[in-house]
Amino acid sequence: MDNRLKNLAEQLDAGLIARREFLRKAAVITGGTAAGLHALRQMATAQPKTKLRVWLFKSYVTACNDILAKHVEAWAKERNVEAEFDWATFGDREQKFVAAIEAGNPPDVAEMNYQGPMRYRPALRDVTKLAKEIAGARGGLLPYADRVMQFQGQYFGIAHQAFGGGLHVRKDLLAEKGVKMPKVYDPDVIDMAKKCQDASKDLWGFGQTLNRCDDGNGYMQNILWNYGGGVWDKDGKPALGTTFREQNLKALQFSVDTIQKYKIQPPGVMSWNDVSNNEAYLAGKLVSTNNGASLYYAMVNKKHPLAEKTQVILAPGGPAGSFAAAGAYNWGIFQKTKHAELCEDLIRWVEDEKRFEEYMKASIGQAGPVYKSRAENPYWKTDPNFQGMLQNLLRGVWVGYPGPYTSAAVEVQAQYILCDMAGRVVVAGLSPEAALKEAHARVEEIYKIRRS
Repeated sequence: MDNRLKNLAEQLDAGLIARREFLRKAAVITGGTAAGLHALRQMATAQPKTKLRVWLFKSYVTACNDILAKHVEAWAKERNVEAEFDWATFGDREQKFVAAIEAGNPPDVAEMNYQGPMRYRPALRDVTKLAKEIAGARGGLLPYADRVMQFQGQYFGIAHQAFGGGLHVRKDLLAEKGVKMPKVYDPDVIDMAKKCQDASKDLWGFGQTLNRCDDGNGYMQNILWNYGGGVWDKDGKPALGTTFREQNLKALQFSVDTIQKYKIQPPGVMSWNDVSNNEAYLAGKLVSTNNGASLYYAMVNKKHPLAEKTQVILAPGGPAGSFAAAGAYNWGIFQKTKHAELCEDLIRWVEDEKRFEEYMKASIGQAGPVYKSRAENPYWKTDPNFQGMLQNLLRGVWVGYPGPYTSAAVEVQAQYILCDMAGRVVVAGLSPEAALKEAHARVEEIYKIRRS
């Protein structure tokens, strides 16, 4: 076989060119004779499909799940690839990744959350070249996204999207009581909640679990920063119960007080998961709740009557300012794959701007920008609620702030240590001081193991 034809056949087998392109180029090599074309068609048809294991994230924004699957399937058909899908959810995502990596059987390519590039770095391929190629064509990465995709200049994830969101507020109820939109938690949120709630009608002013879930994790991290505290100091050393002890105690006490003292949260809030506040809000049981855009998506998509009565605003702040942890869902390619070039080709395909715009518009605010050009897309001005979602992302900081972004900081979040700290007070009855000390010891242990 002509070496040129052999090389084409190998590209077809690897899925790097489509069958039509193979036939077109091969026809030039063979002279386009009838016998040659017949042989080539037989060769193209006989090529076995490459199997590629693709893990995707199943969010509550179902339209985006469908569109992403459609894009991957179209790519697979074009490249003559058999894509084996597996979907991870909020509840089982990290457990599945850990189990697969430990078993030595990770997927070829996967959509990971912001923890992935740092947490699973030893199992991931360095994708610096592709990451810079895609980012460069889109004006560069936004600062928060750039921070969580790399380690010491090497990129282990290719940014895809960030979940926009904010405080969802029943503006109709605030208008009835003459209450302004809150800017800080204390006293604004407390005042709003007390004036607008009606416990006798099972209507509560604020719905924010401190429990082990992404919602609880995000809130607990943000509230520490809002009070001038945090888990880490500027050098990346544990500060939960030392440098920022007083600030963190105040933040923890406030959070507990929303349940125990002010009683502005629903009964059983500490047993909630990531979907519970969505359900409560949609049922008309909450005046306000922090959430990603999936809640607004559910209202708009289902033409829920609360959609027009809801305003999404910046998450409230505290004495030290208003902070929000931002991260980027991203594509990771695992070292064990035998089809790295094919994985890169798939990522280029789904990150194509026309395809991503279709995905973004279907998300109703959830597919937040990770690249500068996407933040400037006119789409973000098509709905007043999108501005709050966008600004929450643009002001975002990384886990580990004000210090560096480290694997230790990621692991603290992955183990829900801040949620456990709150739970030890609300559920187990520990004092805030004891719970803070206990959590700090866990942070110290992680820091000793993961000094990187």
